Amino acid sequence: MVKAIRSVSSEIIIDIHLCVDRPDRYIESLAEAGANRVIFMLEAVDQEGAVKMAKAIRQNGMQAGISLNPSTAVDSVFPLLDSGLFDTVDLLAVQPGFGGQKLQESVLGKIQDLKLWINQNNHPVKIMVDGGVNKKTSAIIRKSGADILVAGTFLFQHAISIAEGAKELQL
Repeated sequence: MVKAIRSVSSEIIIDIHLCVDRPDRYIESLAEAGANRVIFMLEAVDQEGAVKMAKAIRQNGMQAGISLNPSTAVDSVFPLLDSGLFDTVDLLAVQPGFGGQKLQESVLGKIQDLKLWINQNNHPVKIMVDGGVNKKTSAIIRKSGADILVAGTFLFQHAISIAEGAKELQL
């Protein structure tokens, strides 16, 4: 699928979120297919494995991101960010598994804590929030400090169009 999307345009940014066991198996093939960023779950690797994976992602010409489940403490990612290998932290605002879930408001505090830490430590890391993003929640998520919103269900089930849904998220 990545290769097919890449064949349409070289300008499209393709972020891949690997919510799998042993995510390192996919790095080279994703690079060859044209992915821009690979995000993997912190819970799938230990700290040493996360650094090794991020190095491999970067060596293959892509940006590296790390994702945290709602139950994972945000400070567990701070040592990894100090490595300078990560461009993005993806905070899951719902339990992984299916779309359309309600935002877990506890993520708002995690966004704020992460944003504060990033600013205090002068790291150029983007905060992504995935899950529960819709017209009602997008403004508060952005106000909390998120840079990137992932809104699958809201956009794909929008009554008018994906484009109109995207406009609504920016209000």
